[in-house]
Amino acid sequence: MLEQVDENLIQNDVYHLSSYINRRADAIHIYNVKDWLVSQYENFDIDSINLHDFVVQSSWDTVPKPFTTAPNVLAFKRGTKYPNEYVVCGAHYDSYVITEGDFNPDTLVSPGADDNASGVAGILSTARILSNYSFERSIVFANWNAEEFGLCGSYQYAKQCRNDSLDIVAYFNLDMTGYLNPGDDIHIHLLYTQCDSLLGNFVKQVCHTYFPNVNICQAWLPSGDTDYSSFNRNGYQAISPSEDVNNLSPYIHSTEDIIGLSVNSFEQAALFTKLNLACVAYAAGLIYQSVDEIDDYNQEVERYEVFDILGRHVYTKKFISKNMEEIRVTDLQSGIYIVRFLLKNGDVVTRKIIKN
Repeated sequence: MLEQVDENLIQNDVYHLSSYINRRADAIHIYNVKDWLVSQYENFDIDSINLHDFVVQSSWDTVPKPFTTAPNVLAFKRGTKYPNEYVVCGAHYDSYVITEGDFNPDTLVSPGADDNASGVAGILSTARILSNYSFERSIVFANWNAEEFGLCGSYQYAKQCRNDSLDIVAYFNLDMTGYLNPGDDIHIHLLYTQCDSLLGNFVKQVCHTYFPNVNICQAWLPSGDTDYSSFNRNGYQAISPSEDVNNLSPYIHSTEDIIGLSVNSFEQAALFTKLNLACVAYAAGLIYQSVDEIDDYNQEVERYEVFDILGRHVYTKKFISKNMEEIRVTDLQSGIYIVRFLLKNGDVVTRKIIKN
């Protein structure tokens, strides 16, 4: 499933989203962006698309208050066993550019490639792939509006969910995934509070399982906030993987938040998308019978490694002389294990085994 994440599709989506004059919540263009998002989800195997209307209650002196804007876009994949339990993943689709003096919001240029076309592209790719599979819990693929005016869209939705006693198991956020400080290796900073440490450990374990060479750690934004806080403040476990908080894109909230300058690593954006996909699939309870496994491999296996579901290494077998090999399970406790086969051509194949 992770191999289906396509950097080219992510780049295409970022390019389209950043091609609007702007995606400001108080500009006319935001409605066109909303329509485009709906048209994308209509191409996926989604059960329903809902538009969540809200009014922007911003405390900023530079915008009218309150004002109406385009709705949040919510695409639902219904769970088969626990349909009233939800895993939500989301990214805000509005953009913002810092201005001085009088201005017309409809003519301001605000491409917002990294902030946050990159996150929206990640959610779209996650929905494009996961919509083809079945899950025990329901999944909500969300795009929030008016994040730049104070997390308005996501907060109004999370507040309504709390008032309706909606059972949200976890919220995964994507905001700014495409900028990599020149010379740095790709790494992940996780934004979450201590009361969300269970979810934080879960994301780290998923990362260690599938991306063992990627450094991941908890971090804090030096200023500002993002949509995971809306869910955290309404009592839900929430987390937001982020590009380096100490080296965020220096071009955000400017006309230079574009592909090349601000989004300079689609490899990193794809990695964040893969992590989001894996976390959502695990948390929603992927029904493995819905996955078409490919069992015919012509390449020889060089070695294999076994990990438990928490990403802890169990053992490695090297120097395999043939492609028929018995995997020892007698010493393993009951549970789910991941086996990574490393082929001689450099490919990696993973399989799940269950010991009862």
